[in-house]
Amino acid sequence: MSGSLPADSVARLWIEDLRLFRDAVYKNDTATVKRFFKFPLEGDVWFLVLPEKELQSNSNKKKWTAFTEKDFNRYYQKIFSTRFVKAFLKVKSEELYQKSDYETIEIRESATSTYKMQASFDEEERKLTLYLNFTSIEKDEQGEIIDGGEGTVIYVFRVLKNGHLQFEKIMMAG
Repeated sequence: MSGSLPADSVARLWIEDLRLFRDAVYKNDTATVKRFFKFPLEGDVWFLVLPEKELQSNSNKKKWTAFTEKDFNRYYQKIFSTRFVKAFLKVKSEELYQKSDYETIEIRESATSTYKMQASFDEEERKLTLYLNFTSIEKDEQGEIIDGGEGTVIYVFRVLKNGHLQFEKIMMAG
């Protein structure tokens, strides 16, 4: 006996890791959540956690060079917002594993705001991607649309050769 896992067991590890990660995020178990991360983080994470006014301030740009574990601890609730948690809990992991794609139902946050999550696994690229999609519509007193928006926060995980998940980056769209 070689001591290594069969190929199908390694292939299933990413979905088991996803379940573990989802449970840890739901329970605010930051110690477990951090096991999926390698710091500093890449991507658009600063755009997710900081207000637009602060992002536009030239005096703060130097400190955005690396998103460290200390930053992660400080901004954890903004990275994994209530929207993220509620939508993530609706992802059916077994269906995602079998079909490599899953989309939740749309969740109504208010009369003018909705969100949902899409999860996809690219076997060739060995990437698991979670898309938190949201839309909002602002209306005037007469009910006319005066502003609307949509956006997506994209959470990308790499599936390592041993089958485990490792967070890679956050991207923003919209």
